[in-house]
Amino acid sequence: MKIRNLVNNRSIVASVLVSMVVVAIAPLLIMSLQGYHCARQAVLQLTTGQLATVVEAKQMRISDWLSEREHEMQSIAAFAELHADEDSECSTLQALLKQAQVNNPAYESITLYSADWKRLADSGHQMHDDELLLQAAFMSTLSSGADSAISSPHIHEDGMIGIHIGIPVSNGSQYIIAVLDLSGTLYPILDSQLGQNGHTRSYIIACDGLFLSPPDEGFKPLETRIELPPELTHGSRTAIYSDFQGESVVGVSVSLDRLGWILVSEAPTQEALAWLRMLQKRALATGLFALALVILIAVQSARRISQPLRHMADTAHRISDGHFTTRMNHFPGREHAEVADAFNRMLDEIDRAQARLAQAAALSAIGQLSASIVHEMRNPLSAIQMNIEVLRHAVKDDPIHKELGEIAAEQVLRLETMLGDLLQYGKKVEIKKTAVPVADFVQELETCIRREEDQHVEFVFRNDSGADTLPIDHEQMLRAVSNLVDNAVQASPPNSIVTLTLKTSPANPEDVLIEISDQGSGISERVAEKLFEPFFTTKKKGTGLGLANVKKIVELHGGSIAFRNGNLGAVFSITLPNERDRV
Repeated sequence: MKIRNLVNNRSIVASVLVSMVVVAIAPLLIMSLQGYHCARQAVLQLTTGQLATVVEAKQMRISDWLSEREHEMQSIAAFAELHADEDSECSTLQALLKQAQVNNPAYESITLYSADWKRLADSGHQMHDDELLLQAAFMSTLSSGADSAISSPHIHEDGMIGIHIGIPVSNGSQYIIAVLDLSGTLYPILDSQLGQNGHTRSYIIACDGLFLSPPDEGFKPLETRIELPPELTHGSRTAIYSDFQGESVVGVSVSLDRLGWILVSEAPTQEALAWLRMLQKRALATGLFALALVILIAVQSARRISQPLRHMADTAHRISDGHFTTRMNHFPGREHAEVADAFNRMLDEIDRAQARLAQAAALSAIGQLSASIVHEMRNPLSAIQMNIEVLRHAVKDDPIHKELGEIAAEQVLRLETMLGDLLQYGKKVEIKKTAVPVADFVQELETCIRREEDQHVEFVFRNDSGADTLPIDHEQMLRAVSNLVDNAVQASPPNSIVTLTLKTSPANPEDVLIEISDQGSGISERVAEKLFEPFFTTKKKGTGLGLANVKKIVELHGGSIAFRNGNLGAVFSITLPNERDRV
């Protein structure tokens, strides 16, 4: 509950600030994460590309090294084939093999064997006896007609790591087998810094993960295995994994198909991604700057939004303190101007409503007073009327007194009419709406028109609305419309037309519009301003309550009445809401 109240009581500035910060942080985080991911992928691709260059270069160097050894042995084999019959003790071959070993430190020993695997000549320095040198698989490969055979690496007694390479001589009648020192010839190729940066290292492993070369100083090969990810032994040949020391590295591998080995080059992941830390710092600085800019813009925007509302609150407080003429100032911006105009119009309408309310209260008091006066005057007026009738009968033969009696009777009748209108105005009226047929309503309206005054005009009715019934209080609306028609008849010149038109309202097609128009002289603006005010009249015999009663009846129906001067005369319009479904 406290958190909800805190959120509800939060100012607009705080709300806009929080919203804009949240909206800004979300895309910033997404963009930062996406940027970091893309940068990381690019760095890894660059690193793997460099490692691929290194491993391919070293693969070529190893292939060249192996090809050189094979060419040298093939040369020795060709020479041995030429001198095979010249020296039965093979002294010449013995010297040749010894000289080849002395000239190339890659050879630890070179031995010539016969087809039945008997030693014919050697370089004089023997690393192995025949039992160790002539392994069954090795001999089988050479005997099958292969161009060469290569054994797996192994450790010699002196700690040297070597391999055996065999070449057939004289179409398989003899074989030359050399023991090569990998530590002194092949490993330097792996240790060379060709294309390498920082802590990049290269090493060779067997397909089963056995180290055939040391990946680091002090490491003993042929004693340790590593479980490389499948990507390095199959497929893409690129992966991120943990090395033999458990550190994360980026590695690239290539197969040494002729040797059956795998060459690996790898670099520490932390070193490869080192410059990303600088990128993170720059991204963080940029994000903080962008966030500060967003906060500044949010504060300014929130203040600009809240300023009119604060001014509105101040204006409302001043009005509540009694400064009723206070109004809002206009602020730049369309929405702000609309709010200020709407607020000021509301205040103006409240002032007008207050004036109307005061007037209504005054009229209500007048109506109550009038009702009391009417009740008090009716009995004396009835007595006066009866006495005047008696006097008129008594002086009917005296022309002068007879005329005076008629004048008195006429004034009593006028006074009685005025009292009736006054009583009607002050009386509380309850509207009971029913669906009144339009044809019956118009017929009764024609009957109510005073015959002595409508001989000189023609009454015309038009129904342009298509409605068959009207949702009205029959008696009250008949009184109101007949009053308007009577006024139109009285204002019309001889041989003119009074028109009653029933149609839909242009403002709202659902509403019904009743128009009464005449062909008189119209009504002046000065008179029109006070037309519906009680006790205002321009007729010598008028009471000034006719149109006031009409307005009262129309408004009790939920409608409105308006006046305008038409092309020929005055036009009174009654707008009634369509409530057929409620009747």
